[in-house]
Amino acid sequence: MFVKQLIGRMAGAVVEMPFAAATSNIAAGTCVLATEDEVAAAGLQAVPTVTSTEPEVLPAGYRTEVAEVGGFDLFDAGGVLLNQEPFANLPALLSFAHERATAMAPVALVIPLSQIPGDEPPMVSFDGYRFEPAEGGGFLLFDPSGAPLGADPVADEEAARLGLRQHYAAARGMTLEELEEEEAAVNARIVTVTVPENWRSLHHTQRRALAQQISGEPQSSTAAAEEVIEEYVTRPAA
Repeated sequence: MFVKQLIGRMAGAVVEMPFAAATSNIAAGTCVLATEDEVAAAGLQAVPTVTSTEPEVLPAGYRTEVAEVGGFDLFDAGGVLLNQEPFANLPALLSFAHERATAMAPVALVIPLSQIPGDEPPMVSFDGYRFEPAEGGGFLLFDPSGAPLGADPVADEEAARLGLRQHYAAARGMTLEELEEEEAAVNARIVTVTVPENWRSLHHTQRRALAQQISGEPQSSTAAAEEVIEEYVTRPAA
């Protein structure tokens, strides 16, 4: 599928992309479908290909661009470049993108809580994000898995905090404005939650759900959830 790049180092160039990658980038507004005249002017010619009945696609919000030096660059939902060197091919890019999206996504519980075995499900939490001073100045950003958010450092701590919040919002499928509205709504309301006396004997997923109901945000661990509940039940009456 031939498309014309709209942004980046190859803006204006006509390139051929797999259908899934092309449609993803067109939806993201980074390229448009090339016309027959543009394809001909670029000296390209369509070659019939066999497509899979289950085409590989990027996770929602992720996009890819053809790198100037060859290969592909991958960007997350917050627009952060995720690779230091371009991926040599799309299968490698898609594999990395899906692994990362899976690690970042909250786990949806679709079976009775009493039947959930094993460890606690992972949950996206802002507590896991961090920034560290870079050797040459500025700060490097890291997501909860420890993966760097972009290859280049940001200028100062304010920019670092903003970058982390933008990425956290995007990981939850929100814009920064929507995240701020949610936080404002949580802070503005008076939370009234009924906590059972035997709350410590609840399943760990129920304790985390109860803590989220109290605080208005997901908890990164059962220990953190218990702290929220303990603080709530011992809070002096207003």
